[in-house]
Amino acid sequence: MQTLFYFDNNPKCTIWDGMWTTRTIKQELEACEIESPPRELFLSYLPKEGKIVDAGCGFGKWVIYLKQRGYDIVGIDSSELAVAKLKNFDESLQVELGDILDIHYPDSSLDAYISMGVIEHFEDGPTSALKEAYRVLKPNGLIFVSVPTVNVIRKLVRRPLRNAINEIPNSIWKLKLALGGLKRHSIRTATNAILPETIRGLLLEKGSRYYHFIEYRYSKAELEDFLKQTGFEVIEMIPHDFYDSKDHAIGLVMEFRFLGALNGVNFQLTPLGKLVSRTLDKISPWIACSSVICVGRSLKKSTT
Repeated sequence: MQTLFYFDNNPKCTIWDGMWTTRTIKQELEACEIESPPRELFLSYLPKEGKIVDAGCGFGKWVIYLKQRGYDIVGIDSSELAVAKLKNFDESLQVELGDILDIHYPDSSLDAYISMGVIEHFEDGPTSALKEAYRVLKPNGLIFVSVPTVNVIRKLVRRPLRNAINEIPNSIWKLKLALGGLKRHSIRTATNAILPETIRGLLLEKGSRYYHFIEYRYSKAELEDFLKQTGFEVIEMIPHDFYDSKDHAIGLVMEFRFLGALNGVNFQLTPLGKLVSRTLDKISPWIACSSVICVGRSLKKSTT
């Protein structure tokens, strides 16, 4: 498991506010066309007659995509901005403001539960969210979960590289923190920087209001264990990225910004990025994939 956290010198504006302000629903829907792993799994497994929830739907691309194909789906998200934009886009969409840790649906009332890039954002771990998914799903109900994964690039290249780069400023940061001399301009220079665990611990001790946890990255085995612990069996698990396009790759652009096109949309690649992406994918899609997506089934026993 890897942990990501960041600094934000504007605590009144969260990272999600920034995302929903800069992204558009049109861009989200365009991503559906090049994001084959979830799309193919949804169309293969989702019941056309069942009730589906997208928990943490964000801009609701899968709510829109699946509704247009005849599925009965409702989206739930905690962002007022995202829900308002979805309603403005299409008033007929079933989208609600809510908490995925406390879904208002009764026990065993839903046929499928979707969670794309959501449960990794709980600092206490994904267990509470998965238990709530288990509660609302019917016996044999399906769960679709995608989380950022600890791929080969992140484990063997990016993290060691980041740690090596951080070694020099680490000593300066630790000295300033220990002496109580961390200045506001120093915080600004670290905005959105991913910090090592030693600095994270010192910041927490100092009670920094600028520190924010953002997400965990899980291995395939860790995700499978979480699902099994909360009452699910795993049916299928595959790598998740923009595999329908040779011009876009989430995992590579997230880790190596220079491989992403300047002002590119949906993790568009530079010519060098395209070459790297195609080469790695020929070897294995697991090397640089952004996430892992899993289909599971509830092992809840029927009471009838």
